[in-house]
Formats: sequence, structure tokens, C-alpha cells
Amino acid sequence: MKFRHALAVLPALLLSACVDDGDTLSGPGLDDQNRAQIEDGRALAQANCSTCHAIGPTGTSPNPKAPTFRSVLSRYDENMLRTELAEGMRVSHDPMPQFQFRPEAVDSLIAYLHSIEVKDAGQTLVEQRCAKCHSTGKTGTSPYPGAQSFRNLGQRWRRDQLRQALLVGIIVEHDKADVRVPPMKLTPAEADSFLDYLQTIATREYPAPR
Repeated sequence: MKFRHALAVLPALLLSACVDDGDTLSGPGLDDQNRAQIEDGRALAQANCSTCHAIGPTGTSPNPKAPTFRSVLSRYDENMLRTELAEGMRVSHDPMPQFQFRPEAVDSLIAYLHSIEVKDAGQTLVEQRCAKCHSTGKTGTSPYPGAQSFRNLGQRWRRDQLRQALLVGIIVEHDKADVRVPPMKLTPAEADSFLDYLQTIATREYPAPR
């Protein structure tokens, strides 16, 4: 069957590699059939995607251009994603494999994505807008050299200062033109979600902005 290109770069980035970094099958309300379908979806993701994407509830993608699986359903329309998976998805980052799944495999992959879906607004925000350059978790190094790890922000900012800066717009000053982005300007609700997220990754060694 002839494969077709994904409609845009966003869905095109979805499936190319994964790091299995967590058990997602022990949540409440799952029967044996649900668990089996989710496990099938995770196995498909692991087999097809283990070089680019983070497929578990934590961790960063080995390929910075590849979104984490836990953020996929907050970034892409589920119905469009189902269509792309069934009719043929071509991934736009290197290497460029093509994917086409049977209906039952599509159902398993979508069920797995739902099982690890990020519902926290702050975490979704930082993964979508910041994780390409910054380390956004309790551990790890930033994908872009020199980009501040978010766990260090409490040592550099007070909470009120950082909130105001986010509302006005923080100018990103990376030294390569290909990674320059517009000023990071958030709405009040987004800024509050961002600061609440910093609380979730705070430790005694790396406290959140106070």
C-alpha cells in the first residue's frame, strides 16, 4: 500500500523511537483486557520507536526533535493521529522510517498513549515549549549546552520576579541562530502553572523559587 506524508510536521514527529521509562499498567480501574491492550501498545512503541522518543511517564527523548509520548495527546488531535497511524505516517526527522499499523494496533497505541498522558498543565507547558533546550526534571542535563536546568531556577530567581519576567517576556539568548526563539511570554494562568510545576520538581538541594 502506498504511504502518504503526514499532514504537517507535528504529527510527522510522532513515531520513531522510545525509551521505556516506567510501568503504566498498575493504575486503578484497569481490567485484564485493558492491561493487555496497553501492554501491546507499549510493546509496539518499544519495538518501533526506541531510538528517538521517550515513551514512559518520565524522561526526555533521545532525539530532541521527537516529542515525548506522554505529551502526544495534548499536542495532536486524536482522530487525526488515528488516521495517520492507519493510513501511513512518515516521520520527518532522521532516520525517516514509515509507519502503517493495523486497526487493532492503532487502538493499542492510542490506549497506551492515554495510559501515560500528561494531564498536569504545568508539565504539559514545559514539555511543549521548553524541553527542546532545557532539562525540565529533577535530574538530567539540558539538551542545549548552556540552557539552564529548571531545577536551578530557585537559586537564580524569586517566585515573584520569575512570574513577572514570564508575563513580560523572557528573552532567550542562545548563541546559535537556529535555536533562537521568540521571548518566552506567558499568560497569568500559564505563569502560575509553570511555577506550580517547579514545585513538583523541587528538592532540598534544588528548591523552587520562593
